Amino acid sequence: MDGLSSNERAVRNALYWPHDGTRKNSAEAFAAMATRRPVQEVVKALLDKYNEENVPLGDPSYELKDIVSYEPCFDGRGQPYRSYSHLNMTVKTKRADGSTCDELIFAEVTCTIDEHEQYALTCFCTVEPDDNGPCNVCGDEMKHPVKADYKHGLARSPIRCCSYGDADDLYDKLVTVRDEAWLKAEEARVRHMLKEVDEAIKKDRMKYVVPARRQMLMLLGKLE
Repeated sequence: MDGLSSNERAVRNALYWPHDGTRKNSAEAFAAMATRRPVQEVVKALLDKYNEENVPLGDPSYELKDIVSYEPCFDGRGQPYRSYSHLNMTVKTKRADGSTCDELIFAEVTCTIDEHEQYALTCFCTVEPDDNGPCNVCGDEMKHPVKADYKHGLARSPIRCCSYGDADDLYDKLVTVRDEAWLKAEEARVRHMLKEVDEAIKKDRMKYVVPARRQMLMLLGKLE
């Protein structure tokens, strides 16, 4: 979004999905959601970032081959993150001497939301088939490391984490396909809201700018 004003960036963050740039609640976004493989895409992107940061330091590079196990985890409200996922995946490892091998990896991907969704690789290590580190969320098929720092999750409760109404509202807000008139009206609403916020900020600043300017003019002798 280089070259866009701060207001235009805010509009895009509110109305468009950050991962592919499609408009939320549009037919295009729904079609992309139905055909894409988001877990693989996110993991590949994070591995690329990991390689960029660590290979120059002499660490091996990793290429995703397959995701063996995947478990999304939600610890509820009040956490510094929105959610996280545990994964077992096979990778092709290339070492600094040029040798390669296949390895089984445990990875933890954490999702946070500031202005938009952000994903980070918060744990990444090799595991053996008999590793059995603690976790309150994943099943026995997920291999967790015995000595590594990762989230163990909260013990599961028979109480639902959200109501059907909450789920319906979230689906309606993010997924339901809307017609062109609704999309234009929603863009107008967002732009109006941002304009009101911008005007409120400017008005608040004027409370301090105007007296300061008046004081400066008085010092210069231009005001009685």
